[in-house]
Amino acid sequence: MDSVSEINGICEYNTHFLKYDWHLMLKYENGTLELLREPAVQDGTIIYMVCNSDDIKEVSCENGEFNPQLSSLGGCPNRMKPQLKLEHDKKLCTYNLYRVGYKIHCKDNDYFFETYKVCFDYDRKRAVFTINEAYPFVIPRPYGMMFDPDEIFTMKIFSAYNKRDIYAQFRRILGDEQRFMPDNAGEERFDRGHLTPVADYMSNTLIATTFKMINVIPQFHPINDGNWKQMEEWARSPINTPAKVCSGAFHWVLHLLDTDGYLRAMYLRDDIIPIPLWTYKIVLNRNGIRTVFLQYNNIHDKQMPPKIPGEICPEVACPSNIHLAKSNYWGYTFCCEPEHFITNIVPNLKVFDAKY
Repeated sequence: MDSVSEINGICEYNTHFLKYDWHLMLKYENGTLELLREPAVQDGTIIYMVCNSDDIKEVSCENGEFNPQLSSLGGCPNRMKPQLKLEHDKKLCTYNLYRVGYKIHCKDNDYFFETYKVCFDYDRKRAVFTINEAYPFVIPRPYGMMFDPDEIFTMKIFSAYNKRDIYAQFRRILGDEQRFMPDNAGEERFDRGHLTPVADYMSNTLIATTFKMINVIPQFHPINDGNWKQMEEWARSPINTPAKVCSGAFHWVLHLLDTDGYLRAMYLRDDIIPIPLWTYKIVLNRNGIRTVFLQYNNIHDKQMPPKIPGEICPEVACPSNIHLAKSNYWGYTFCCEPEHFITNIVPNLKVFDAKY
């Protein structure tokens, strides 16, 4: 199958090629080298197809065709692994701030190509928020892609998301007869809920960067697959993209009743990896319009709508082109007045518009 479409001087990667390719694709245009985030490029664009710093091939778009043909490039057996780069920006993140991406040497310079940022509470192993750019969906996640614990998560902590470990932890906190987590949980289970989502990226190398444990929160499966997914898909819809997105989890922790009738704070391992009660997503679309979503992460609460803590979210109507289920089971979601939310609740993200 050909790996390019020809449309009026535009070279376009097709999904078949992208599905199986593992090059990091860099666009060189107007003297600038940057990640290729969309599958179409204009005539005259130079693309660097990178397996690693010692295996870089140059491809150009000429009259609607890639030269040389992408099919001639071969595989990428010694491909790079995504890395974490610790940054220092206490105005943005009072915890540990990491850039996630790839470090390479190209055109006689060293580069770090960032795919997203993570603010991470190292002591509690808690993802606080991530910042990324969303683009329209191109390909699904590669089959069998596994999460990378990096040097941050020991194997004991990494295993905290396993069903067996979660069941044991619920019994430890709530008592042996607890009713919230069966030993073979189905819909009640917790997902490794991505903050920066897989489908915001068009290639396997970019998708791989999202499979970092610092990029996930304990999220009930129906919520992750429900309203949270709806928000992700809405953010990367063509009417919004490219969009700047910040996804985060507040400090409030899920509490459940133990077998003696007392509310207990829920963590996946000892007193780390807290299960967040409230999450949020801020979307700044290409027209500069900001939308703020606030979501409830508790499928066991029967009260609807759930009570918003304090004054964090003066409620406004959600966009008419997103359909969010009004149910705690799917993740009850509010839309908040953006200026109030940014100014009073997450003032560190005031720089969001300008820098990220």
